[in-house]
Amino acid sequence: MVHLAVSTRPAVIAAAVARCPAVAALSAGATGDVVSYLPGRRVVGVRRAPGGVAVHVVARFGPTMAEVAGQVRSAVTTVAPECERIDIVIDDLALPPGTKPPPAPPEVTLDEQDESG
Repeated sequence: MVHLAVSTRPAVIAAAVARCPAVAALSAGATGDVVSYLPGRRVVGVRRAPGGVAVHVVARFGPTMAEVAGQVRSAVTTVAPECERIDIVIDDLALPPGTKPPPAPPEVTLDEQDESG
């Protein structure tokens, strides 16, 4: 069951998560549906989920995924201790400023796979 206190405080949860050192930003998810609607505004990255909340983030490059999830879980628990379930999704990684992403690997066709294997 989702407690009313959790479902009415997405902005508080989002602010707490945004302060995590391993979080670069909150994310609306791959389809843009991870949002909470409040009067006159939307809170991106926090959505009510069965038994608690779902939190989607863009993590900073460096910390492990377990460290990111631990920071997010701790932040949510601090502001919403009554939350029974916290689903954390890391949608993307933010590279340090000035860092170029590595080049994409060359595409392999089905014919090339057949010849090599």
